Amino acid sequence: MFSKGFSIGLIASQVLLGISVSLGSNDGFAKQEPSPQPYSQSYPQRIITLAPHLSELVDAAGGSERLVSVSAFSNLPESVKQLPVTSDARSIDLEKMKSLRPDLIIYWLGGTSESQIQSIKKTFNQDVQFISVQPKKLPDIATDIETIGKALGTDSVAKKNADALRLRITELNTKQQNPKQKNISESKVRVFYQVWAQPLMTLNQDHIIGDIIQRCGGEQLFANEKVLVPTVSREAVIKANPEIIFTAVDSAKIKTDWSMWSSFPQLAATKNKAFIDLDGDIISRPSPRIMQGAQKICAEINKVR
Repeated sequence: MFSKGFSIGLIASQVLLGISVSLGSNDGFAKQEPSPQPYSQSYPQRIITLAPHLSELVDAAGGSERLVSVSAFSNLPESVKQLPVTSDARSIDLEKMKSLRPDLIIYWLGGTSESQIQSIKKTFNQDVQFISVQPKKLPDIATDIETIGKALGTDSVAKKNADALRLRITELNTKQQNPKQKNISESKVRVFYQVWAQPLMTLNQDHIIGDIIQRCGGEQLFANEKVLVPTVSREAVIKANPEIIFTAVDSAKIKTDWSMWSSFPQLAATKNKAFIDLDGDIISRPSPRIMQGAQKICAEINKVR
């Protein structure tokens, strides 16, 4: 039913990249302590998530044991790889979802089409709860964890993991605000984030990756475009003269063909040899492990500063 062909293009429609390689883990999360009593039936017991990062948020909120189905390419926590898949970026298997009797469905606002959401809501009665998330800044991920934890009755676990994430964000900001050699506010690095090569697409400042670039001291090219994922011309990028170019890939084994940029010796990124592949799992999924991607972006920007 589901194909991986949609994975790279997901971000172009404000959907998560569906990456199959698992980097990092949630082993550092606080886990819900076993209870001699069953979960209170006033809280959801059977959760379906509709985007790869959502199972990670449920795990961080302390509810991974209640997951009964996930979307294609969900890979954290490890246990979700054994769960039924009922959705991908293009389709939803409503009949299969019904058979799993969910009482909570979590979706990413913008990551699942409005028509699909309406179809799901019409399919299930009022006994099914819905939670939508739409993180635009790193701290929003922590808020999403707490929102899910509150719905599940696992507030204490969720708060502990959300606060740990907030601490990592603060540490990232602190490191960038106190560089050893240069004042970051006076040495912004021009950054182009390439979502797709043909057509050439990037992100504006409203995307969470834009937030990361800003926190890392980057000047995000085309940040003020009105569209979340704008299409730009190669000539416009060359004129903007990025000092570093990033893109996300499906796997560490995949190497981007950077010749469309490296063939221009006058380009600052070419002079800097700053063409960077990022593993999509750690940059395109707004879950706690996006901090790995953020740290990578900051490190690479600092190299060319």
